[in-house]
Amino acid sequence: MSDAAAPKSNTRSLRWITDPRTWTIILTITFAGLLVYQQSFTPRRYFDAGMKALERNRLEDVKKAVTSLEHIPSFRAHHDYLKGWVELQSGNPKQALELALTAKDHPDIEVDARILAGQASYSMGAAGNAKLHWEDALALQPDSLTAHRWLGALYFDIGAMDNALIHLTTVSRLAPSDYRPDRFMGLINKDYERPEMAIPHYIESLRRAPNQPEADKVWMELAECQIKQHEYDAALKSLSNCPPSVRYSRLMARCYMNTGKLEEARQFAKNALAEQKTDLDTLQLNAEIALIDGDTNTAVELLRQGVALNPFNYGVRTQYAQVLGRLGNKTAYEEQNKIVEDLKVRWQKFSDLQIDAINRPTDAMIRYEIGILAQQLGMPKLAATWYKAALSINPGMGIASQALNSLDVAQREPDGKRVDGTN
Repeated sequence: MSDAAAPKSNTRSLRWITDPRTWTIILTITFAGLLVYQQSFTPRRYFDAGMKALERNRLEDVKKAVTSLEHIPSFRAHHDYLKGWVELQSGNPKQALELALTAKDHPDIEVDARILAGQASYSMGAAGNAKLHWEDALALQPDSLTAHRWLGALYFDIGAMDNALIHLTTVSRLAPSDYRPDRFMGLINKDYERPEMAIPHYIESLRRAPNQPEADKVWMELAECQIKQHEYDAALKSLSNCPPSVRYSRLMARCYMNTGKLEEARQFAKNALAEQKTDLDTLQLNAEIALIDGDTNTAVELLRQGVALNPFNYGVRTQYAQVLGRLGNKTAYEEQNKIVEDLKVRWQKFSDLQIDAINRPTDAMIRYEIGILAQQLGMPKLAATWYKAALSINPGMGIASQALNSLDVAQREPDGKRVDGTN
């Protein structure tokens, strides 16, 4: 650039800077930028960020949102809800409940706050209050997936399985890609001896997630239900998805035994027994095959071992008595048959009480009685589950608490370790 041109250029720059229109443009751009900047840090943005962090279970990010909303009166309810969630995650359910209740009337979070109040109540052992909070949430939003999930879990915990199934069915509908509700419904129906109802749920769960965690276990449970329904070909097809195991061999043997392929049944049954000589179902299976082969002495010895392993099992005790009768051992038969009749009464009462428990979802006493029977029938872990169910309904139920504590002490060895291997 020549020396003559430089002054002209400087003059033009000076005119541009001093031109009022230039400053109008600069101020407009600056103001717009400030608006964008302020908009990115509004209380609503803080709250939305906190909710997203909550959904992802990112505690520290939720805490940041709580801090940002702390001194904004118009977002007090939003702040309290997020802080309540933080308190619950931090092991302070009482504070969480108080905060949730202060936030529950704001339209932005009235459903979420009630769900949080239910979670806090449940963690404090107040199952009845939790149920009311979650039902209130459903009254406001009938398709609240989270509320249905919590109610399904609550009803399962207190042994009200039909109520649990109602909510799990809704969860399955609202979350069509979630394999868990149908897997859970299959298991409930299987445990309550309703294999015909369990089968479609297992199939649906596997359709949604063929590679779900423990898929082989789901296939096994499906096969067991199919065997109970005499669907042996379907069971064999289900078992083709399972790796070899004692349970696998036992189920394969049952399929072959019931379809007349005795040689294959014998081999699978022997394999299962060789791998685990103390498995009650495997002992019974081999005893049944021995009886088919006319080897009564082997059958009675296998069943005797089974009775020794689980003296409260009605099925193995009944088979043992019947085989003793075949052998003509009248005294032993009568002795075992007397025990069988006593077990029959106890197991029938156990079954009846569980049906009553389904129909009486808020009855703590019936759950305590089921726990007592489970304990008498040699099922301490199941007894503990029923005692806990009673306490979830009535946290102040002293006899259930005492029974649970006594059971825990009985399960421990002198060194303080649990007999079942847990700490």
